[in-house]
Amino acid sequence: MASCNIFIYELVAADKTIATDIYNLLKEFPEDENNYFSLQLLTSNELSGEYVFVQTVEEKYYSAEYRTFETRVALKANIVHFDVIDNQLEIWSNKTNTNRLVFTLSNLMRDISINAVNISLTQVLHNLQYLKFKISKVCFDDFLFADDIVGSFSVDLSSYGDALSVLLEYQDKIARMTILLPYNETSLRVSLTSKGSVTVYKSREVLDDDAISILHKILIK
Repeated sequence: MASCNIFIYELVAADKTIATDIYNLLKEFPEDENNYFSLQLLTSNELSGEYVFVQTVEEKYYSAEYRTFETRVALKANIVHFDVIDNQLEIWSNKTNTNRLVFTLSNLMRDISINAVNISLTQVLHNLQYLKFKISKVCFDDFLFADDIVGSFSVDLSSYGDALSVLLEYQDKIARMTILLPYNETSLRVSLTSKGSVTVYKSREVLDDDAISILHKILIK
């Protein structure tokens, strides 16, 4: 199953049309076939884009002729999807690629600050009170089983009648939880951790505006 992490940043600038400013800056990016941006300015305050960079990697393969495993150098294209809506930057990728994109943008956008937004489980639980959802697997850390017994355990709450009340009561012990959000006769599966990591078990390319709106309702204040 395809999955992708989401990283959210706040953009701080004097100009209110941040998306337009970023679009104009990135159009001047000195691109080549191994490093470039693909951009679409949807409105003056909304930008959708992809950052593409090609890396050389070493890969192992089996040589039937010599009956050994050998190493060869190959080119790998990395595609990092991102969106700018008003003063928010949303990046869909792994942490390494996200850091590379943020570093590149920071060097290009001297007048725009990029600040990471912490996605807290407390805020997510608050947002879930107003949505339909199911809680799948939940992992608790430092859970007090008895007066002198503390440990970690996982539980599936999908069939429990009032899972939210359990999560609210023990929210400070949640290490990771998986949410199922109804969407188009199926569901979006989203995993969140106490450290602010968010994983969606679908690729960004297959999610429409309705799916993104549902995700924003649980992730953003």
